[in-house]
Amino acid sequence: MRKAIVLAALIGACAAPAWAAEPIRLGITTILSGPIADRGQSEQYGAQLALDQLNQAGGVLGRPIEAFYADNACKPEIGVPATKRLLQDVKVPVVIGALCTPVTHAIMPVMAEAKVPLVIATSAGQDFVDASGVGGNAYAFKTIASDLDIARGMLKWGQANKVRSITMLADADGFQQSNARSFVKAATEAGLTITANQTLAKDTDLPALLKTLQDGHPDAIVLNLGGSNAAFFKAFEASGWKVPVLGRIDLAGAQAAVSPAFRQAGGLDAVSSIAVFSPALPMPAIQDFVARYRAHTGLMPTQRSFFVYEAVLLVADAIKRAGTDTPAAIEAALKSSTMPSQLGGTYTMDDHNHPHLPLFILGLREGKPAVIATE
Repeated sequence: MRKAIVLAALIGACAAPAWAAEPIRLGITTILSGPIADRGQSEQYGAQLALDQLNQAGGVLGRPIEAFYADNACKPEIGVPATKRLLQDVKVPVVIGALCTPVTHAIMPVMAEAKVPLVIATSAGQDFVDASGVGGNAYAFKTIASDLDIARGMLKWGQANKVRSITMLADADGFQQSNARSFVKAATEAGLTITANQTLAKDTDLPALLKTLQDGHPDAIVLNLGGSNAAFFKAFEASGWKVPVLGRIDLAGAQAAVSPAFRQAGGLDAVSSIAVFSPALPMPAIQDFVARYRAHTGLMPTQRSFFVYEAVLLVADAIKRAGTDTPAAIEAALKSSTMPSQLGGTYTMDDHNHPHLPLFILGLREGKPAVIATE
């Protein structure tokens, strides 16, 4: 079992140049123990793929680049001391992390006090954007799309498809509620009518609720569901309601929840989800990443794998352009980044140290998730 200490990652399993120089040290804090350690492992896999790629190509500034991991166990009381060890003992000039929202919040002031850049590669909250850059934490850079970016992208696509009013359903947990708040803000900005905004309790009678919601005649239902995803789609099939369903949706879970007859009749054809990354994206660069990741791990990559992979490349690009690996130089180089993303677009930072990369609308086509639009 991994302990909550700093762990040095291997430079790479494949052949690399014989190095004479000291490695460039990269800190990564993620979840490496506990019930959701698989999420942190997917980040590790993505980071290692990037490290192998960089070191096999000659490293950065003629030096190998090496990752040092701090297990935060998704607990601030573990994540803060672990991050401090990265800074004080390993003396990393930059940290990627922390996957877990409470830990990310907790280490942001630690990084700012140390004047060391923090690349927030997988925590989605808009509050991280609002707290970074001008008027906030100059050392925090959030590279994954925020939940407000995602809400705006989904509703923009909905409006292009004649959606003028929405009913919203969200589970009660913090992540889904944060997403729901962003959808409310985005809908208000866009001038959409919200006919209902429901938080689902564990005992919510979904068939009865859907019957009531139909009376508002919304143009679409917007979902931010976790544990209620399957129950919603079972009730949706039973309701006979023919209305588009939009949001951040587990499409595979939706398919599994409904009957084969409903699927075959096109009952899920008007279900659309928004994604920041999907292995189904057809771009050659993404398919190459997916193939290399699967060859390395035997698994399909997640969005966590991908955004940590590109975060390592982003840091390496910043160090290369800066010509040094000092924290101040890395911070300045990150702010001036124009590194292309394999998703399209570039890691060009706004005033809040946040890039705006393309988002992807997914739907089910012939029983499989497929990209139907790019926002």
